[in-house]
Amino acid sequence: MSFLKSHLDWNQALLPAVTQRLLSTKSVKWMDLSDTLVVLPTVQSGRRLRESLALAATQSSGGLLPPLILTPDGVLTEALKGTHTASAPCVTTAWVKILNHIDPTQFKTLFPVKPAQTIGWQFGMAQRFIQLRNQLGEEGLSIADTAKKIAETGGETERWRQLARLEALYLEQLESRDLADPQKARYKAASNYKPPEGIKRIILAATPDPQALPLYALRQASKRFPVEIWIYGPDENLFDDSGRPLSKKWIQRALPFEKWNCRMETFTDLKATAQCITQYIQKAPPESVLIGLANAELAPIVTEALNHGKIPNYDPGGTALHHGGPGRLAELLVQLAEYPGTITVRTLLQHPDISEWAGIDSASGKQLRTLDQIVERHLTADLNALIRFCQDPALSRTLEEIRKLQHKLARSENFGQALAHALQSIYTGKEKRSSGDTNTFWSEQAEAVRKLLESAKEVADRFDSLSPEFERTAFKQALKQTKVYPDRPKNAHDLLGWLELLWNDAPHLILAGMNEGNVPESIVGDAFLPETLREQLNLRTNEQRFARDAYLLEALCRRRAENGRIDILVPKSANDGIPLKPSRLLFQGEPETLLPRTEKLFSKPPKIDIRSSHAPAWELSPPQGLAMPESFSVSSLKNYLECPFRFFLRHIMKMRTLDVEARELTLATFGTLFHDTVAHLKGMALDSSIKQANLAKKLHEIAEDELHRKYGKNRSFALRLQQETLMARITAFCERQIEDVHKNGSTTVCETEIDFTMPIEGVTIKGVIDRIDKRDGRTELVDYKTADHPRTPPEAHLSKITHKALPTHLPNEAHFVHEGASYYWTDLQLPLYALSKRQNEGERPKVAYFNLAKTLDKSRLATWEDFTDSHLTAAHECAGAVIRQIKAGVFWPPNPDVREAYDDFAPFFPEGIENSVNADAFRNYPFK
Repeated sequence: MSFLKSHLDWNQALLPAVTQRLLSTKSVKWMDLSDTLVVLPTVQSGRRLRESLALAATQSSGGLLPPLILTPDGVLTEALKGTHTASAPCVTTAWVKILNHIDPTQFKTLFPVKPAQTIGWQFGMAQRFIQLRNQLGEEGLSIADTAKKIAETGGETERWRQLARLEALYLEQLESRDLADPQKARYKAASNYKPPEGIKRIILAATPDPQALPLYALRQASKRFPVEIWIYGPDENLFDDSGRPLSKKWIQRALPFEKWNCRMETFTDLKATAQCITQYIQKAPPESVLIGLANAELAPIVTEALNHGKIPNYDPGGTALHHGGPGRLAELLVQLAEYPGTITVRTLLQHPDISEWAGIDSASGKQLRTLDQIVERHLTADLNALIRFCQDPALSRTLEEIRKLQHKLARSENFGQALAHALQSIYTGKEKRSSGDTNTFWSEQAEAVRKLLESAKEVADRFDSLSPEFERTAFKQALKQTKVYPDRPKNAHDLLGWLELLWNDAPHLILAGMNEGNVPESIVGDAFLPETLREQLNLRTNEQRFARDAYLLEALCRRRAENGRIDILVPKSANDGIPLKPSRLLFQGEPETLLPRTEKLFSKPPKIDIRSSHAPAWELSPPQGLAMPESFSVSSLKNYLECPFRFFLRHIMKMRTLDVEARELTLATFGTLFHDTVAHLKGMALDSSIKQANLAKKLHEIAEDELHRKYGKNRSFALRLQQETLMARITAFCERQIEDVHKNGSTTVCETEIDFTMPIEGVTIKGVIDRIDKRDGRTELVDYKTADHPRTPPEAHLSKITHKALPTHLPNEAHFVHEGASYYWTDLQLPLYALSKRQNEGERPKVAYFNLAKTLDKSRLATWEDFTDSHLTAAHECAGAVIRQIKAGVFWPPNPDVREAYDDFAPFFPEGIENSVNADAFRNYPFK
């Protein structure tokens, strides 16, 4: 017997047509389809058909015994039940084993450059060889079979001969462990295919792209009874006898999008495309809209946009196991075993299940804040460093428990078993506490992790001498490749892939991501199977994929031409800026349609307001009732002069950034370390008798002690580099200091790191003067600066006003005229230092920067030569005006000229401060 072809009207919805045709063979109320096998293209289409049959049976007040519904691949999977084939982890391990032991010089055609046979390389090559065998297996071919064909026809004979040698070694690995190769088993199952017991009828329904091997199995079944092929399309010689679109017919077939009333729209990128989808379905019921995502990268972006718009949605493609719950915890424990770095430890403590296990109050965040402070202060690189510097008893106990976990995981001879024990100890009692929980997703994740651990145990049992590094890498890879499927929310919009769309009859069709490479699907630059070789081997070609996708596009559009709506959305670039081309299928039309379509698809995209997808769901307003601080530092006044709004965030709301991933000193911390070192000069008389080398040696020893006290002995590579930089700056300081003594005479360092306070407008201004010298009876105030690009004191404190007026965010008193030139104050540090000492001693002191730059030629003592009493008066007036504005609650407008690269708060305002903030609330903020 053979295949029996029949056609379904593709101007009508597919799902009702298949449902009605299946049920039409049964005339009684009790419909028994249990003797029927229906083969459908995807799992999702099978789910929809079951629902449709059940609903039809309910409406007819009858009963239903449903058919067996499988995908083409499921036909072979069902046939292989009970056969002990090698699992995917075992297959990967077998390949890695041989790649670990081969001599690459014996396979020079495959590896012309001898590779570094690392675990990463072995896994990468193993996956590539597995993929190659899977592609060949679609036609029931092995690498050895392919090598023979190529030897007969000519080609890269030696290359394929070496591939066949590797395949033979791989098969030996499996056979020696009594494991069957999955590809060989599939071919054998297809060759000897017998339908499941009780099946008397097989239907391949609306499946335009079945793989060759399942088709071969169905042909074997057709020897027993006819196999029906239901084609969703016209009987116009457009399909072969298996229901696959004929390439030559569809490549030439015009797609009249204009006749189907399709609307084509282009967008700047994927985010703009996702925002358009959100706008289209804002108030639409799920049954009225079909969302098709031809580009898989759109799925998470569309999900985020819909979630932001509070629109229920569901991705049938599932979620990677390592993205949350027990899967994420298992991945973190693997990372902990590999290297207990600070980032891993911190991320681990943020996991809710670890918080519960360790007894951490995650709501308060106290232990995490303490951990962050340790990282910031000591630049801790790993778990041992965290424990050393931790002074909090509760956090210390938690870190010690994590260290015990780490030791067990890292030192165990059987990593999978150690990981299973670790997870068991963490989740002890969790099942009892959550047994009444209606949310089963956690249980499904836990079950998926358990199965992976069982697979890891099987691999460890069958393959001896596996390194812990291999076991960890294999498990992490398995976590990333395993999908779990959360419950579908009520009234959710499904985000379907390209091949799922035929089975949904919603009147509004949205096709998003219609770009070349996605639709039509194509493979370009395959190192082993170029297009010409695919044709020779009768594998699926890009031409066949084009025909399939052209057919699907027409089938989707034509039935909605009269009573539906079709939106084809074409992004012009990916989110990383890489240009995307429109799909070739969109130009598949009559000659007269080519120009209008081209103009449309390459026109400038419309402007779409996507701020709502980035902006927070609230407008930033300050908290009410904050107290007016009783004191401010000199540096905080500089912050106000830079930007009143950012001053409010930093000094009134106490917001600040914290980089928990830092492994090197910030500029400020580097400067503090230098300050702490040279502060030991207090009381020292510096004169011509001081030897530069002796002074440098003394300060180097002090700096080393400071580094050890703050950061321990095991410092990061970056920190060790900065240590060398610090020592170089200290050497430069000593050289310049001795030069100054020889040039300007001896000086005495009277005070270092001296605190001062002074009242201005009823508020205490505080500061720390780095150094106070006495030279020839006059006081000198010195401030150290360790910036790479030093400035003189006038350059740092004053900015010249040229053609522009005084910046709008500054008070009028910030304006200062000196020797006929107009300036405005940008910093008040040295003048207020000098003013405080003058009030105490009566004489105006000299002020200077001691610049210690990256290079010696830029390092020097820079005195403010034209510093006068008028500077003191003007600086005091400016400080008074700033304090008055702070008291009045004036923190608006912000400074628009703050560069984003130097703005700690820029990430909070992606659309600009003015678009995200309640400005009126910052113009006159009422303190408590």
